[in-house]
Amino acid sequence: MTTAMSIEAAGASVAEALTREQFELFYSGTAPALRSYICRVSGNATTADDILQESYIRLLNARLTPEARKPYLYRTATNLIIDHRRAQNRQQRWWWIAWRTGESADSKLDLASDMERLFARISERERGLLWLAYVEGADHREIAEMLGLKATSVKVLLFRARRKMEAILRKHGYE
Repeated sequence: MTTAMSIEAAGASVAEALTREQFELFYSGTAPALRSYICRVSGNATTADDILQESYIRLLNARLTPEARKPYLYRTATNLIIDHRRAQNRQQRWWWIAWRTGESADSKLDLASDMERLFARISERERGLLWLAYVEGADHREIAEMLGLKATSVKVLLFRARRKMEAILRKHGYE
């Protein structure tokens, strides 16, 4: 392959900035699912809106190939959720401890109205894995790209997250 041909072939997936029209099309196709993902993983709709906005701002500043945009967006949102949680934990550690210790271990979860409390019992990564796999319908490769994991690890991590969720449900009387 000549140098000119290799440059031309590489040009098909060259990283480039999004035009306004490209961004609007990409945003309309990805924002609803991404916001749902962020809401469920972060557990807070207001925080989700902030993280959603910051994720798209960072996307606009990145020069990515079209194939890399969606995984980059989910990876960025996941990292922002983790950063937000860490900052929140530093500022409000007392609230989290009070919430955890003030709750009876025998209290039964009302799944219809309290999925947020159920999801709060597992880690952000576990929430992300479960949400992407079972709500978004992403396959293991897509989940790996979105969360910055190895594709071979996703199957094991999903299995562990499901087992943890099952144990929580069993503990609260849901067989």
